[in-house]
Amino acid sequence: MRRFWMLSALITVLAACASVPPPPPNAAPPLTLAERAGGAQGVRYGDVIEATEPATLAGGAVQDGGVLISFPFRYRHTAVLTENVVGFSITVSGVQAPAGSPGYYAGTFAGGPRGQTADLWCFLPRVAGGERENLCLLRTSPSLAAIAPTRLNPYIWSQFAPATGTFDYVNAPVFERRDVEIPVNLVFEYRFERWRGDTLHFVEYAGGQRAHEWMFPRNAEGFVLLRTVAGDFRVAPSPDNPEWAVVTPAE
Repeated sequence: MRRFWMLSALITVLAACASVPPPPPNAAPPLTLAERAGGAQGVRYGDVIEATEPATLAGGAVQDGGVLISFPFRYRHTAVLTENVVGFSITVSGVQAPAGSPGYYAGTFAGGPRGQTADLWCFLPRVAGGERENLCLLRTSPSLAAIAPTRLNPYIWSQFAPATGTFDYVNAPVFERRDVEIPVNLVFEYRFERWRGDTLHFVEYAGGQRAHEWMFPRNAEGFVLLRTVAGDFRVAPSPDNPEWAVVTPAE
């Protein structure tokens, strides 16, 4: 409740600094449940990405920092801005992403003062002559969208909640959903970090950048089952050195 109040208070302050624009009449509607559920079921990021080729697995024991699994991927939903995205906050003014910037759906997260969910869309302004490399936006109201933190990997998101901090805002983006090229080397990697007891520590990389670290315990059979959009795989300690890891396809 306190987080929702903080977000409402922040929007009130922003409104006092500048008149809130009316909602754009031609804004794209949010994805439907059926559209989000069309990917790999029960798999992290299955609603956002899909593998374009079979996964490549490490051929032997993997030491700290080595790649266990990798595969190229594509976004399931892409778009292109049809109007400039203009800053709304005092600290963000002018065009933040020009019309023509390509973008992609990056997930659905809680974004409203009453816990409503909203779609996170990321755009590549520099492709269309803009200054920013990336701009990820969560529409928190009919008129405004919060800018997601640029320190995070923009190519894969596991969470984003504008109620947990102070963010800059832009006018709600207007875009057309259609197939569009995302000019980034889109490769997803699972990199081994270490075993800590029976717990596997690994890091996800996307687009060449570190994304998220996870910790999964081994099951009763002695391995960790990793479910990915490219298939299911087993990760277990190496027979040659229990501090290393080996990966095999799940049966």
